[in-house]
Order: sequence, then structure tokens, then C-alpha cells
Amino acid sequence: MDRRLLKFLPFALVLLLPVGSRAAIDPKSGRDLLAPEILRSMQNYMLEKRFDGWLFTGQGRFDDIDSEFLGLKGETRHRWFIFYPAMATLKKPFLIYHADDERVFDGLSLFPVTYRSRREMKEAIKAKIFSVAHEIGVNYSPGLQVPEISRIDAGTVELLQEIGIKVLSSGSLLSFYHTRWTVQDVETHKSAAARLDSLLPLAIEYLKEKLSHGKKITDLELADYVLKSLKKLGLEPAGPVTLALGANTLKESYEPDRKNRQAIGRDTLVYLEVSARQKGNAEAMFARLGWTLYTGAAVPEGLANSWARIAAAADTALAVLESRLAGGGSLQGWEVDRASRSALSGDPNSLPRPFGYNLNRRGLRFGVRFDDYLAHDDREVMPGLGFTLEPGIYLPEYALRLCADLFIEADRSVTLTSPLQRRIIAVLGPAGQLVEAFAPPVEN
Repeated sequence: MDRRLLKFLPFALVLLLPVGSRAAIDPKSGRDLLAPEILRSMQNYMLEKRFDGWLFTGQGRFDDIDSEFLGLKGETRHRWFIFYPAMATLKKPFLIYHADDERVFDGLSLFPVTYRSRREMKEAIKAKIFSVAHEIGVNYSPGLQVPEISRIDAGTVELLQEIGIKVLSSGSLLSFYHTRWTVQDVETHKSAAARLDSLLPLAIEYLKEKLSHGKKITDLELADYVLKSLKKLGLEPAGPVTLALGANTLKESYEPDRKNRQAIGRDTLVYLEVSARQKGNAEAMFARLGWTLYTGAAVPEGLANSWARIAAAADTALAVLESRLAGGGSLQGWEVDRASRSALSGDPNSLPRPFGYNLNRRGLRFGVRFDDYLAHDDREVMPGLGFTLEPGIYLPEYALRLCADLFIEADRSVTLTSPLQRRIIAVLGPAGQLVEAFAPPVEN
């Protein structure tokens, strides 16, 4: 038998022993925190990556990871521990908690172990965790490399280390099992991305008609037109429309309003970004796309040259993803950022944010990012995850930006779910330039 599996035998025997808890928390009839299929997949991943288990712990009000991922609600007076073992034959997690907090965990499907004193708490950790698990994942980031997942406090880490437990970061576990897309997510996202992509020519034509006939138009008016067009395309906004002119392109999310609306004149940079999903489907995954326009007949050479670096950086990111993932190799988020950022400029501050974000329903908090700037994201980039690709060059006067979406398929191939903008679009330019702006580079 595999030596790693032998150490789990005492753990299995523990399940046969009586535990000091009332029947309110019952592994047989209670509610599972994680669906059985997710737990099975998670255990396979932990064994593959040499984790002996995954430990959640806290005190007081449950944080967003505890509430969103595990579904815990309320707050406790004392420290609690929920331990998911890697051994597939152990289908329920252990709960170590103070007896006064019984009702907080009432109705859950867990193997409960109570304590009353600090000594009993330590003994429970030794008996139920350390006896079978020496290297465990916790929601922690070494050196605060990924700040938003570092939730466990230093004192608890020190206690676990004193007992003899080696603490590992659960970052990749949390990213994969909290932000991975379902089959429905993939289908609804690709549908939304295709429809959202068809919004761009409508917005350009509307803006061109106004400018070419000398009619007044503001950023707010164009944003309102975009919202109305979304409805006609069977989409609904998943966030505010970003419509930024000139210096406002430096702001990550600029939403025009009636008080601060600005007229759109000629020879002006315009950044349009929209997040949308299928209308009337609360379970649909959204798409987020952004484009840069220039309200002139031709794009100035300086802007065009800068945009060429942006397109090259996006191609670098795709090449890194495809080369590393296709061969079955591992890839961490920071590696995509570092390789791509070097193609933008010699100054890393020319892009003062991550090169790309995890695309999921839960915002930017939990998923691996393409980030070696705000963080050193050492989480693994894996199949089943979606991302935005957001290269840009930020100057004191304006920013040149794009936003595209990609998905890593089960076969580890990388799919751009909408065409990548390779040239700035001149709104008053010649017919046919829109097609050219999204044409892939010619291979030599």
C-alpha cells in the first residue's frame, strides 16, 4: 500500500469512536457544506498536489470565504476548525468547536468534536488532524503575496506549527473550486460574448453619424445608447457602462452622469467597456469587453505605435498560456503578467494594475489573476477558469486599454471568446477598418 495512504488509517478508525457532541450536528442526516461531487474532485486534487487536507478556521462572524464557499452563517463566540481530509474514503469533514457554539453549526453534516478549554482544543487538533495530516492547506498566503486570500491569523499558524503541522497555501484550491465555470457558465458566457461583440459596430455607427453631421453628442448619451442596444441584443448589464473620454480613460471604471457629462468632440480618445449577460437568466455567466476608439479620420502615429505594443503584449500572454498549458505543464498567474508586461514597456508602472483578472460571478477576490504587480499571484492557472485580458499603457494624459475574455478548456487549450482588438478604431475612418482592427496577425 502507498506509504501516504497508511497514515490515514488511524484517521478512519477515529470515525468509529464516540464524539463529545449532541445529535444536532450529524454526519448522516445533516446538510453538506460542499456537494459530494465537489468534495470528491477536491480530494483528488489534494492528493495529486500532496495536501493531506484543507483546514478552515475562524472566530466571530464568518468571513466571505466561509460564507460564500462553505455556506456558513452567523457568528461564533469561540475558535472553530473545519477540516476536509484528502483521503477519498473519508466523505465528511471534522468540526472542532466549543460547546457553546452548538447552535451555529446545527443541522450540518460534519463529524463533531467539542472542546471547553484551550488544552482540550489543542488535544482535539492533535487527535483529529495532526495524527493523520502533517501538511495541510489553509487560507493563507506566504509573505502576503496574494493579500485577499490570507485570512488565517499568525497566532493560529504558530499553534498549528507548534503541534507539528506544516501550513500550505490553499490559494489554488480556493480559486479552482470557488471560481471554476460549469458547463452552463461556459455556454452562457460564450453566447453573451458573441452578442456583446456585435454591440461595437452599432456604437461606432451611432457615434459616426452624430460626428460626421456636426450633431452634438455626450458621453452620457452614448452610454445610454449602449444600454438600449444591449436590450435589443437580448442582454442585460452586469455592471455600469464605462464610457471615458481623454483623461477619464485613466480611471478604471468611469461612469458618466448628468452632472459631469462631457461632449464628445473630434480627435478624442474614447474607451468603452461593457459587462453583460443573457437577459432574464439569473444563472447566466457574464462577458466583459472593452475597446478604444479615436474620433478622427485616422489614428495618430504615436497612438498607433503604442497600441502595437499593447497587441504584442496580449499575444505574449496568449502564447505563454498556450505553450505552458498545452504541454501539460504548470503555470502560475504572476508568470503571465511578468512575461506580458515586458512587451508593453520598459517601465512596469506603465500598467498600474494586473494584466488580467479572473472572470467569475464573485468579483475579483478569490480567483487567480495574471498579476505580478499588485500581488505576486502564485496560484495555479488551470482548466475550467475564465479570465479577462487587459493590457494597457497609462500615460499622464490618457490610457490606451482593451479588455478581452478567454477561457481555458478542459483539454487545456485557450479560447478567446471574442476577437482581440489589434488596432485603435478611427470612428471617422474608411469603411472596412473595423474588420482590419480585429484581424489576427499574419503568420510568417
